[in-house]
Amino acid sequence: MAKVFPFKGILYNADLLKKELAKLFTPPYDVISPEDQDNFYASHDFNFIRLILGKEFPGDGSYNNKYIRAAACLDGWLRHKILVEDSKPTFYVYEQVFCLARKKYSRIGFIGLLRLEEIGKGKVFPHEKTYPKAKLDRLELMLATSANTESIFSFVSDEEDKLIKVLKTATKRKPALEVKKDTDGVAHRLWRLDKKAEVNKISKLMKDKPVFIADGHHRYESAIRYRNELKIKNAKFSEEEAYNHVMMYFTPLENNGLVVLPIHRVVRHLMFFEPERLLNDLAMFYEVEVTKATKRSAKQARQKLLAQLAKKAAAKQNAFLMYTGNYNYYLLTLKDMRPVEEMIEASKPKAWKELDTTVLHYTIFDRILGIGHETEDKVKYVKEVDEAIDLVDQQGYQVAFILNPTRLEDIVTIASKLEKMPHKSTYFYPKLLSGLVLNKIKYGEKIN
Repeated sequence: MAKVFPFKGILYNADLLKKELAKLFTPPYDVISPEDQDNFYASHDFNFIRLILGKEFPGDGSYNNKYIRAAACLDGWLRHKILVEDSKPTFYVYEQVFCLARKKYSRIGFIGLLRLEEIGKGKVFPHEKTYPKAKLDRLELMLATSANTESIFSFVSDEEDKLIKVLKTATKRKPALEVKKDTDGVAHRLWRLDKKAEVNKISKLMKDKPVFIADGHHRYESAIRYRNELKIKNAKFSEEEAYNHVMMYFTPLENNGLVVLPIHRVVRHLMFFEPERLLNDLAMFYEVEVTKATKRSAKQARQKLLAQLAKKAAAKQNAFLMYTGNYNYYLLTLKDMRPVEEMIEASKPKAWKELDTTVLHYTIFDRILGIGHETEDKVKYVKEVDEAIDLVDQQGYQVAFILNPTRLEDIVTIASKLEKMPHKSTYFYPKLLSGLVLNKIKYGEKIN
């Protein structure tokens, strides 16, 4: 049973920093490039980058490093009222408004504390594989700051819109924080929802809901390890300990603003690569439709092919758009799923076997190109079609594979069976804004 609680969030002091608020926030730490990091550092002395992704320096050691500096920064900002803790436990309603393919979307959810549950033993379902180095990084930050600096992004079912109705009552009030446009053109608004009846309603509605993690798998597992380390020191441990909770954003699965974008693959460093031979090999598994465009017609041809690719997804057909350069495009449609199933271990769920990322990996990367186990230095993952094409045309990559987005229902089905998605299968958009609210974990405090 998922247990969700309001908390005394820590927010930027809007009265003090009102005109500068837009310069203070960042995307999640794991999508920030070194160049972006420099830009955020330069944008404002109080930019949130200093808490979530501090710079490293040659003289860093056990007593002076990016984690220690983040903790000192947090303490200093609290002391000088740059950040201010709310006076009573609150849920934070969070709305993002954005445009995608000329269509306007709104995604609404709320931020609260989730009582931690071991993966596989409760109602929390991840879908991504995690890595020790990334988990240790987030654990070190938690140990230094005693805080959840960023919300984990999750989704829950709300078929009858009961949760949405409660959240929308808050949006009629003045926002606690507002960013009219971030670097991606996304608008963000945050409201406090602290009336007892509303708080109790949300807690009650959330009790029976499975929680599916969209982004933040490393942070969730780091929070469990953080809890376990503190639990050892507490002979009177109870589930109500503050460190047995993690800050999480929850949004309804049925919300039309819950968007999953595809992640395309671009390949290089293939020995003896010959497009004609590749096409012959592809015929074993795929119907191949060839489009030879020109420089002048390439954009229009690509748009037409992407529309065809989307129709394949709507018909639940496994398909890819392949590009080998010189304006040569190939629409690949899987002929038969049975040969693919024979390559995959039988224990995998049907939905996992039928994912486009699975089919691409087993038929093309593994069987045809022979790079199934060496993708790290050969495959680049990109979100934009134009970038994938440019990598082939301008930067020495040999072939690009354009994918359809993974369906939400497939993510739910696979996660529910405690199975992990293939690498780089999902990109939830837009990302949550980091810095809107954080949670200070106080040893000895009880959450109930």
